This record gives sequence, C-alpha cells and structure tokens, in this order.
Amino acid sequence: MEQAVSIALSRQMTLRRAMDIVANNIANANTTAYKAESPVFNEFLMPEAEAEDRGYGKAAALSFVLDTGTHRDLAEGNITHTGNPFDVAITGDGFFSVETANGVRYTRAGHFTVDNTNQLVTPMGDPVLSNAGAPITINPDDGAVEIARDGTISAGGNTIGRLGVVNVENPGAMKKTGDNYLETEQDAVPVENATVMQGFIESSNVKPVVEMTRMIEVMRAYTSTQKTINDMGDLQQSAIRQLGREPN
Repeated sequence: MEQAVSIALSRQMTLRRAMDIVANNIANANTTAYKAESPVFNEFLMPEAEAEDRGYGKAAALSFVLDTGTHRDLAEGNITHTGNPFDVAITGDGFFSVETANGVRYTRAGHFTVDNTNQLVTPMGDPVLSNAGAPITINPDDGAVEIARDGTISAGGNTIGRLGVVNVENPGAMKKTGDNYLETEQDAVPVENATVMQGFIESSNVKPVVEMTRMIEVMRAYTSTQKTINDMGDLQQSAIRQLGREPN
C-alpha cells in the first residue's frame, strides 16, 4: 500500500510540472515568436534490492514517474504583417543575435526599434547585432530604412549593415533566460541564404485550443491520482482500526 502511494505521489509531482508548462504556454500565446513547450517524463524503475532496503518488499521493482526535462516545439509561427519598418521576421531556421549585459543572447522575436543613440534595439533596449557582431546604427536623417530579404539594411541608397542571423547545431538545447532570449554554449554560425521579411513579425506557435485540451487532461489525471491516494489512505486507516480492536 505504501509503495502505491509513493508511486501516485511521483505522478502528481510530474502532473503539477505539466500544468505549469501548459499555463505558461497559454500565457505566451500572444508573445512574439514564443515556442510552445511540453514536459518530458520517463519511467524510473527502482531496483528490487533498493526497494527491499526501503521496506517495499522484494516482489517486483517499483516503477516511478520521473520528470526529465522540457521539449521545445521549434515549428515556425505564423508570419504577421505589421507595417513597422523595424519589425523583422525570419522565415526558416535561425536566430537574431543580441548583445545583453550578460553576453550575447539569441531570439526570433524581431520586434525592434531605434533608441535615442540611433541603435537598433530590442524592446528591452539591447542592441541587435550585425553579421559582423557589432551594434547597428541607423541615422534617421538618411531617409527611409529598407531591409532586404538577405538582411541587408540600407537608407537613402546607402548600405548600413546586415542583420546577423545565426543558428546552432542543436537549437532545442538552448536555454531560456527571460525576455524571449535564449543562451547556449554551442558555437553560433551564420545561416547561409537566411531570409527575413521587413514589416512582419513571427507570432507564437502556441495553439490555445490544444493547450486548453491538455490542461483539462492534466486536471483530470491529477484528480484521479488524488482519489487513488485518498482511497489508499482510507484503506490504511481502516486496517489500523481493525488491528487496533481488542480481541473479544
């Protein structure tokens, strides 16, 4: 009985983690270029010897649920027209490089603007880097800004620079650091033939209806597991009462 409760509790812990991820996906359904996530669970099989040491008996190894990580869906979100000349969407693989106080970070959220020092920056005020790894300065007096599909930025017929679009060997292993940024220790390499679209942004790839369905499934599973734990507790209390009765 005790082992059944322990296994059920391991399931509940992973279900709580799953609910947190689903809730975060729903909260970011309108976040530019946000990528939906899902939990990764594996079976943890406790060896029979260890189970016996813990007082679980030697009948069989115990199977627990183990939270092993998070999977990020890298599918491209819808490309939405904004008309803002500093909004840029990447079509295909790749990330923009951004210089932050904590080092270079990567993002697909191309909702940019020009700050009071004429640098192209993210909404957090961090400089967007060129393909040469330097901040991009845009003089408003040079005229209307145009961004070609290869990322080349020009104004008044003069080339200013080119957006740096890079990729890594395993994008799924990149870690979130907040503000829609990712970090990695992998080597970032320029994306050949990268394609960007001026006046567009990539929407979140979260599907709210799917996430709501998942939320209902998680809630039902959690409730069912809690009922199992309660039933086991009632059974244990009943057994204790029966054993505690004085013999006639």
